Amino acid sequence: MKTKVKVGVAGCGDVSRNTYLPNLARLHQQGRLDLAAVADIVAGRAATLAQQYRIPTAFTEFEQLLEADVDLVVNLTPMQVHADVTLAAIKAGKHVYTEKPIATDLDKAGEIIANAREAGITVAAAPALLTHPDIQQVIRWIQGDLIGKVCFARARASNPGPDRITDFKTDPTRYHQQGGGPLFDLGIYPVHVLTAALGPVQRVTAFSGIALPHRVVRAGEARGKEIHTDVDDNVHMVLDFGNAIFATIDATYCVLSSKGPRMEFYGETGVINLASTVEEPPLEVFRVDYEHELRGWVTPEKVYRGRVNPPRPQNQPHPYTLVDGVEHMIDVLEGKCCLLLTAEHARHVLEVLLAVQESASTGRAVTVQSEFSIPAL
Repeated sequence: MKTKVKVGVAGCGDVSRNTYLPNLARLHQQGRLDLAAVADIVAGRAATLAQQYRIPTAFTEFEQLLEADVDLVVNLTPMQVHADVTLAAIKAGKHVYTEKPIATDLDKAGEIIANAREAGITVAAAPALLTHPDIQQVIRWIQGDLIGKVCFARARASNPGPDRITDFKTDPTRYHQQGGGPLFDLGIYPVHVLTAALGPVQRVTAFSGIALPHRVVRAGEARGKEIHTDVDDNVHMVLDFGNAIFATIDATYCVLSSKGPRMEFYGETGVINLASTVEEPPLEVFRVDYEHELRGWVTPEKVYRGRVNPPRPQNQPHPYTLVDGVEHMIDVLEGKCCLLLTAEHARHVLEVLLAVQESASTGRAVTVQSEFSIPAL
């Protein structure tokens, strides 16, 4: 594309308001894109944010956004309607970057892939972790046998739940209803990274349940509201990648805080650690050199824009944002790079998450059928 990509945002909830729009506005000011329109079905939301970020047009219907002069729709609607909004955008001839999950059932995910291919539309799906230099470096190390054969990995994807997160402003009830929950909200992140690093999952075993059936909203417009949990809030899974390679993941709304790493890979000759706190280096490697009798943790020198461990002020706990996926999508549409965040990968991750639900409910291991590939990093 010769002109700046015109972006329209569908959905103005917490994720949009707190993360996407501030950063999209920054990219607009930097000349990376044209932030042209926002839409939300809740009266006043879109207009308020349009005024705040000087966005030319605000709509109260998503259909109006799809009829507008935009090239790319950023789908930030509730996860229960992601697929419907994406399909409508494809039909309208718009490229789409959708928040995760791409859909909540495999048929809709397959329909998105087929319709986009037929229409010549590019669909990218969050999470955007594969665009992050530290994650890319981890994948290159694993594929390059830096730590030998990976035997297993461990990942943490839990938080207190949106009802207990103090900067969550809107009513979090939908996160505790069918189609929501920590599996799709949080568990999707490590599944996305682990499958990129270790390949497609072959089999899933899982346990889940409702640990805290009654919750009270602690902040925001719904503060004090009592919520009855209708979806499992405590999910634990084991992923089988074949060749005796396994991974364990927790995805819950039951963890108030933790000092544990967010992800570790355990190989024959070393360990890769992705830290989770501001105080720790984001990426470390444990190596063993039996020939020279050397062993210990080392910090790589170069990953993130020349530095693996950039200084992080207290008000910026992580050098990346959710909008990195949109910036990657802009690069793809401008022909600068290949798409990393493919719909096919997102569909495989969705199948894994659905297999987690099936395994937990039946008590049996569930086979995963789909495969995917991503460009070399």
